[in-house]
Amino acid sequence: MYIILTVIVIIQGILLMKGAKKRKADKIKYKELDRELTRYVADNLDLEKSLSDIKYDYDRQQEMADEIKKVQQQIRLLKHDMKNHTLVILSYLEENKTEKARQYAGEILDKLNRMYTYVNVGNSLLSYIINSKLSRAKEQGVEIKVEIENLPFAYMESVDFSALLNNMLDNAICAALNSRKKRLEVDISSRKGIDVITVKNSIDESVLKNNPELKSSKEEPGHGYGMKQIKAITEKYNGNIDIYEKKEMFIVSVMLFDHV
Repeated sequence: MYIILTVIVIIQGILLMKGAKKRKADKIKYKELDRELTRYVADNLDLEKSLSDIKYDYDRQQEMADEIKKVQQQIRLLKHDMKNHTLVILSYLEENKTEKARQYAGEILDKLNRMYTYVNVGNSLLSYIINSKLSRAKEQGVEIKVEIENLPFAYMESVDFSALLNNMLDNAICAALNSRKKRLEVDISSRKGIDVITVKNSIDESVLKNNPELKSSKEEPGHGYGMKQIKAITEKYNGNIDIYEKKEMFIVSVMLFDHV
């Protein structure tokens, strides 16, 4: 009897040991499968993001190409019209109708001033954003001053760069349209290895005094919109942001280090 019990205990012990070994082996196997699954998901997420970035860049290129074609068409029409305009002015001058000639010339100049000339700075994404935003602002009567260097911003992801510049311009254009002077200034340049994007817009009263935290408001559109995203992107690239007012202008200046 004791022998039988001893055999049973030994067999149970062996089975338990085998079960423990199998569970241990299964645990190791499951961990490895989990790691492989995690790597697979991560690789696919990276691939999905890369495809998304490529599609985004392609869409921007297509939109930019459409903008260029639009401007080229405007230039062709302008060249054709200028011949007719010149003939009209000459006819007025031949009839000594100098006041009508001056008035007609003034109307042509006003029309030319409303047209926004395409800017190509070498960076296709930068060129597209600047031209698409500022051309619409110009059409709405915003006076624009632009100084832009050919900077690659290669250290930034296209999505981040687009979001940063679009938000800065959207805020400034919206605020400029709600001011009396309707002025907008954009300066993008490199200073001692630091890329600086500065956007200025006219204001009728102090924004920082009335809304120091720049909170977004549907009733009062302007600088609060997208400011969190602007700050987040700036911080992501270890940059600095400076917000201040000077001579009835609201100024947002983002400094990015191109070596980061």
